[in-house]
Amino acid sequence: MSIRTIAVAAVALAALSIPALPASAADASADGAATPAAVVPARVERALSRPALLPALYVSYAALQVYDVYSTRQALAGGAREANPLMQGVVGNPGAFWALKAGATAGTILAAERLWKNNHKAAAIAVMVASNGIAAMVASKNARTLRQLR
Repeated sequence: MSIRTIAVAAVALAALSIPALPASAADASADGAATPAAVVPARVERALSRPALLPALYVSYAALQVYDVYSTRQALAGGAREANPLMQGVVGNPGAFWALKAGATAGTILAAERLWKNNHKAAAIAVMVASNGIAAMVASKNARTLRQLR
């Protein structure tokens, strides 16, 4: 997998993660002053409160991803091989590996943020718990591999 492919994938992920910007709803009147195109009733929003568990899940997920990169690089230096066929072309290039992991981490966290902001707090927590669980399994496998190499 080339760096260009990874960069395109990262840009695509970022583009999908950015919320759409609102369009302007003003028309210019005859004298050049902006006037509202339509009168829209004000939307009363209640204050959003981020579930207290989410920031901790974000930090732990990011830490697990950092450990994954570190432990994978150490294992490869010790003679191990990457078991995930999708990652085999990336792990040999530290910059691409870090970029891919950072993009995946940011994308997961942004997805969870969007979920809780759209009043899906339980789903946001579930996404982060599942992501942390998968990352913890990968970290555990990497730690086992490192122990075997020593």
